[in-house]
Amino acid sequence: METEIPSLEGLLKKMETTREEAKTTMERTKETIKRQYDKRTCQSQGLKTGEQVWLEIRNIQTNQPSKKLD
Repeated sequence: METEIPSLEGLLKKMETTREEAKTTMERTKETIKRQYDKRTCQSQGLKTGEQVWLEIRNIQTNQPSKKLD
């Protein structure tokens, strides 16, 4: 973008440079956050609909009076 005011040219150039630096920093930060998140999560086991799995009853609430009946 060209203007006839030299000081405005410098200001516009500085703003564009700052914007590019901010964009680069945000992209780098996004990648860092993703990498840190991926460290704490495990990969999917690839279960399909209809497959049978074992469940731990420890965290499942039921209305049965005894664990034997679950």
